Amino acid sequence: MQSLTSSQYHFILRQARNVMNGHTNSADEDVLAAVVLMAIERSERLTEVVSDELKRTIRLMDSIRNREDYEEFRERLLLYVRPMVEVTDKDIKKLFPKVKNLRMPKFAEAVRKELTYLGWNDPGTNRKYFVFEEGDGLTGLYGQFRPSGKKGVCSICNGIDETGLFLTETRHAGGETYTKRGNYICTDSMACNRRLDDRERFDQFIKTVSR
Repeated sequence: MQSLTSSQYHFILRQARNVMNGHTNSADEDVLAAVVLMAIERSERLTEVVSDELKRTIRLMDSIRNREDYEEFRERLLLYVRPMVEVTDKDIKKLFPKVKNLRMPKFAEAVRKELTYLGWNDPGTNRKYFVFEEGDGLTGLYGQFRPSGKKGVCSICNGIDETGLFLTETRHAGGETYTKRGNYICTDSMACNRRLDDRERFDQFIKTVSR
């Protein structure tokens, strides 16, 4: 069975919601046919090669009329998603060797299918932690996190939700000077993952705050 990444899964679901909303907002058959066709074409262009089995599933968008149909489609599509690897306490100690007594949330496989990255807040230290797959392994990153208490545009998912300023500090050669880099991102990492339908946006965020 061909597998999808979490971000690809969320991209296809966004197209499926467009179909569902189309039926809510219009009764014009020509308009609805165009919405369905565009949603299917966008989804099938998401990967270079799309198996016949996955194509058949994607084309079930044509039968979406309401929320119940959408949820049934979502459950079928979820079967194709490769979950993010399970991150163990041993992994965390290796990724963040200088951080003591770090506690990480645990997620079931079904939830890990929705994750491009694992992110959590530590209010006690005002930090936010990230763990994500890169190449054949895991990468960890943390920085200061200051919740803004208001809604804004997230630099990772590009959605609008309650955000905060994430700041990292990079030490220059010699160790005497530092550069701080930051961006506003979602406070709720789970909600952010569910809106993230383009892995490149996450990679660009990591690149920006890491350089």
